[in-house]
Amino acid sequence: MPPTYVRRAVCLRASDCDFMAMFPECIECRGTRGMCGISPCPLLADIRGRLPVMQSGPVSELVGPSPPSLFVGKYGYPDVRAGPSAAWIPEDSEAAPLTSGDPADLFGRPLEEVAARHANLVTGGSVMPVDSTASPGAMLETTQEIAMAEKSVDVELDFARPIMVGRNPTFDSMSTPLGPSGEVLRAEVVGHASIPRKVDSVTNEDGLLAVDAMGELTEASIGEAQISRLLSSGLLGREGSRKLVPTRWGITATDDMLSKRLWDRVRDHPSLDKVLVYEATYLDNVFHIILTPGLWAFNMLEAWTRGSVWTGTGKVLGDWEDLEPRKEYAHQITGAYYSARLGVLEHMDSMRRSGACLIWRDIGPEYWAPVGVWLIRETVREAMKRAPRQFDSLKHAIDYVAPRVSAPDDLRNSWFVKRGRQMRLDSFA
Repeated sequence: MPPTYVRRAVCLRASDCDFMAMFPECIECRGTRGMCGISPCPLLADIRGRLPVMQSGPVSELVGPSPPSLFVGKYGYPDVRAGPSAAWIPEDSEAAPLTSGDPADLFGRPLEEVAARHANLVTGGSVMPVDSTASPGAMLETTQEIAMAEKSVDVELDFARPIMVGRNPTFDSMSTPLGPSGEVLRAEVVGHASIPRKVDSVTNEDGLLAVDAMGELTEASIGEAQISRLLSSGLLGREGSRKLVPTRWGITATDDMLSKRLWDRVRDHPSLDKVLVYEATYLDNVFHIILTPGLWAFNMLEAWTRGSVWTGTGKVLGDWEDLEPRKEYAHQITGAYYSARLGVLEHMDSMRRSGACLIWRDIGPEYWAPVGVWLIRETVREAMKRAPRQFDSLKHAIDYVAPRVSAPDDLRNSWFVKRGRQMRLDSFA
């Protein structure tokens, strides 16, 4: 039986659970840094227990479709485990396999479906140096071929020892849920992978910076999911600088570089002349997005409300940048910061307008399983598709938004609001 503090951690959603007093670091760790010293994370274990029990069994070899998908781990860096993923489909299963490598295609689906969608996605790989892209072996070549594919491709995996398939996926706060994984002796693409012409040309261009390659791919309608796969598998960048990038880092790096590229354009657009408020909700994630006239600034606030996945009592986190994109990592909001910023800058660029932005995100208890930062990116995009409310001042916008968020005083006293007041004083002077 686990110690009392572990059992109480798992029951954080109960009203009599003083979770934050015992584990105040959970909101910072979010199951990825092991700050409490308990492994595996009891909160993430609790999430797995909420999903339906699936048929399971040992598998030594597997032939199945890859969405396409791959995974590059971060543990042991600069020696990392990398390899492709393929779907294991039980004989009596009626569920359709994943046919897309972009988790955003699941947007709008219920959380239970999204969380369990990757349960049968098996990852096989082997340990290799991050600079092995200079002379890739058979495993990495297969992984890179899958990264380049635009559609599902069949993969054959031979495991060093049997692995248990059909178990519930594991979770973290950055990437999509992960199914079982194991050491692979051989990985091979069965048949022909469909590779977009632009992907083929960019990955073969060894004099192109990674950020410029991403720009060209975006202009060719290649989505963030595939771009991050290409980056993680060491297919972007100049010759000699290409490296394997852990999946979690690659997702954030892609969002960051694409948004910085947009910012270079947005800052030259004429300013907004009204304050605009956009709203959207998905999976108990409630977004209020305020755009204001003036010089660029970005402030994102996350309110993990009582009973949400990482806290039993509520917690507001925030990061910001002023005049230009931040250079230091957003340690409070982490990867969600960059995903949200990308969605905002895309919209500003489409309007041909510049300005500043404040995002308030309320996370409620119904978002009981983290499914990746794609959720933030897509919900922001969804908000931006809707007609905004217009206001003559930031104060009027805040007066509208404040009663609708979980911590109105934190909103009214945010860095962004204080910045707005100071800018008005400076302008008056």
